[in-house]
Amino acid sequence: MKQLFILLTLSVAMGSALLFADEKKQEKIEGAQITFSLKDLDGKVHKSADMKDKIIVLEWTESGCPAVKPIYKNKKVQEAAAAMKKKGVEWFSVCSTHYNTVAGLKKFKESYKVDHKILQDFDGKLGQKIGAKKTPHCFVIKNGKVLYQGAFDDRRSGENYVTKAVEEILAGKEVSTPRTRAYG
Repeated sequence: MKQLFILLTLSVAMGSALLFADEKKQEKIEGAQITFSLKDLDGKVHKSADMKDKIIVLEWTESGCPAVKPIYKNKKVQEAAAAMKKKGVEWFSVCSTHYNTVAGLKKFKESYKVDHKILQDFDGKLGQKIGAKKTPHCFVIKNGKVLYQGAFDDRRSGENYVTKAVEEILAGKEVSTPRTRAYG
């Protein structure tokens, strides 16, 4: 019994330490300058340096993720990306899954009628750099600064956190909810 108590105590402490370390990493990311240069599925390179004055949404995705499929099936991502594009926002889905392929993502794109670009980060370098660990995990960036990071939406209420953050930025306001927990 005593051993079980010690084991449980250690497990909780280790879990708390990992969560704290992750929180610290996210705080560092919020103030960091984020740059990237990634290829889309057609091989075209997209560089953050070429989009200096634009708002950029990076939405981590995975074609097989059970949290991603419903939001694509219900066209939530596609509609949000299209609406944001009309406002001058650059929206990219990013795949950091090492076992995914361009062919697999093209099939995903066609199957879900995705019009926005999907970027390849198969080595996971950008994902690791900014702390994308789940799908969907979204980042709203302007002038290289992360202004929002977290879930695509609130699965209970349906509120789209990404759209809300972008609308606030476009209105010249500070993002009211700069961080939520990604749920994928």
